[in-house]
Amino acid sequence: MALSAAGHELLVYARRLLDLNAEAVDALRPRKRDAVVRLGVMDDYGTIVIPPLLAHFARSRPEIRVEIETGLTATMPARLGEDYDLVIAMHPERSGNGELLRREQAVWAAAASYSAGPHTLPVALYPPGCLFRRWATEALDAAGRPWRLAFVSRTLAAVEAIAAEGLAITVVKAGTLPPRLRVLSERDGLPPLPAADIRLHRARNLSRPATLLADHLQRAISQSGAI
Repeated sequence: MALSAAGHELLVYARRLLDLNAEAVDALRPRKRDAVVRLGVMDDYGTIVIPPLLAHFARSRPEIRVEIETGLTATMPARLGEDYDLVIAMHPERSGNGELLRREQAVWAAAASYSAGPHTLPVALYPPGCLFRRWATEALDAAGRPWRLAFVSRTLAAVEAIAAEGLAITVVKAGTLPPRLRVLSERDGLPPLPAADIRLHRARNLSRPATLLADHLQRAISQSGAI
């Protein structure tokens, strides 16, 4: 027996129908979805500290996707379970809940060529709600040091760029000091600043993927900085 011309034509359609059926079955078959973990963190840690740690984690756990939001962390712990699974937040030294990861010293920073001098200090800071902003303004006022708010931004990159051009001084963590800036001290006429605790907050009823990431970050950050 041999196919007629019409049979050959029908065979082309039959094969296309079978391929389409297989594609539909494959599309509707239940699949194991990638796990998603939502992490909230300060801008400097999200830019400098966290990326290499996530790269290491992703190599061993490629099925776990991490969504990161950076910004002011003062209100993030209150949104655990709703917007975040994990939050790495900054607190005044020896205060706050969560697991202590590292203690960071707040320091004044400016361009290498910057001279504080006796003039009114131009300061580049983060928006209201930032712990460093409050510490900086309180310390300058307590020391009787004239100052003015020259620049405000939510991002480390923008604040660093202004300071690096010599347009203002700013406050950063000693552990994440940008390479373009140098630390200013009391020898430069600047008042001392407090230290901050970096703490890990976990949502209740944490999923297994989020627990794995939390444990990884806890070990890595704690071991990389003295407390």
